[in-house]
Amino acid sequence: MERALSALLNPLSKLLIKNNLDVQTATEALKRALVNEGLSDESATDSQVSLRTGVHRKDVKRLRADIESGQTKKIPTRGIALVLTTWSQELPFCDAAGQPRLLPRKGRPDAPGFDELIKTSKVDLAAATVLSELERQDLIKRHPDGQLELLSATFVAQSGDAAIDAFEATVGDHLRIATENVLSPPGAPRQFDQVLRYSHLSASSVAALEAEARKMAQSYLETLNAMAHRLQSEDDASGQLANGRFVTGAFIAPIHPTDTSTPEGVATPEKNSEEDTKT
Repeated sequence: MERALSALLNPLSKLLIKNNLDVQTATEALKRALVNEGLSDESATDSQVSLRTGVHRKDVKRLRADIESGQTKKIPTRGIALVLTTWSQELPFCDAAGQPRLLPRKGRPDAPGFDELIKTSKVDLAAATVLSELERQDLIKRHPDGQLELLSATFVAQSGDAAIDAFEATVGDHLRIATENVLSPPGAPRQFDQVLRYSHLSASSVAALEAEARKMAQSYLETLNAMAHRLQSEDDASGQLANGRFVTGAFIAPIHPTDTSTPEGVATPEKNSEEDTKT
């Protein structure tokens, strides 16, 4: 477990250093996470949480008050993604063939506008804020007549806070299910978490695999996105309890001979599970 922890912390340490965060900041974040997990037992006292985690009781008390009074942070990129999905998937913002329409800023009786798109998407963001972010990310084009054209239905955060939010959401969910699988007792149901690894490949073979994987992954995500949006709309219309959450994703890691991202002395496991990995 110590070896695995060291391997996981290496890329995180790189992120900390690049963002000028020191060991005190990292330690405070770790304390908060340990206390938060310790509080999953609602009956646990500060002393019990301190005993289980090794965090000083004074810190447990301070962090407990902070955690219990805090609000769940919204992820702005999630709102942006909802807008893009609605524009590309839902009538009347797209045509019968599924092509996003050109939208005026303000709607007309015969055609919806961008402001109506924001309302339909049910995001708690001002239309001007969303418009500004879409333009900044080069996801839309503003025509001379004021019409707005959707250039891409996929939002990929490139930098800044949006990239950190995406990193938190993506890595957090994957790490959560991977942890659940490690902790699952033998024979218990496991989350689907499989990976394909091949070594001894030429640079051209790695490039060919990467290109094909990107194409397949994009198709996979677009198909599920359309299905999820349809089901979400049906759930909303039916009025039934709809508090479920679904997450899936894809990552591609072409590793060339000059890549030194794996720290020396940290072993690369041959398998993630008994049946799901090809090497």
